[in-house]
Amino acid sequence: MLGNKDFLAGLVFLAFGLAAMAIADRDYPMGTIVHMGPGNFPAALGAILAFLGLYLAARGLWNAPPGTRTAPLTWDLRPVGCIVGSMLAFGFLLPRLGLVPALAAMFVAAALGGRQLRWREVLALTAVMTVFAVG
Repeated sequence: MLGNKDFLAGLVFLAFGLAAMAIADRDYPMGTIVHMGPGNFPAALGAILAFLGLYLAARGLWNAPPGTRTAPLTWDLRPVGCIVGSMLAFGFLLPRLGLVPALAAMFVAAALGGRQLRWREVLALTAVMTVFAVG
């Protein structure tokens, strides 16, 4: 059961959804149905994420073949490191160099974690997403 990727992803989504709902309820006023407060939107998104997590966890439990042992989950450190590194690079470069260089560094660093790196696609995606972000 703990080796099932759907089940584990469902638990992660459920945890983030419940945390978002708790933070929204604690830090922002909810208001009423007629006059909604700023806490309603994050609470609703947290609820949607929690329900999605429940669905994924249930699907992971129901679709697991009975009596079979799954191989333990392993983490490939390269993609994880590249994604975390891309976020750190964005946060570091944004106040120093601005939005465009920070986005370019973020997309390129994140793409390095992929298995099939195609530079044309990475550069095109970087250009399009940077134009949307600046626009």
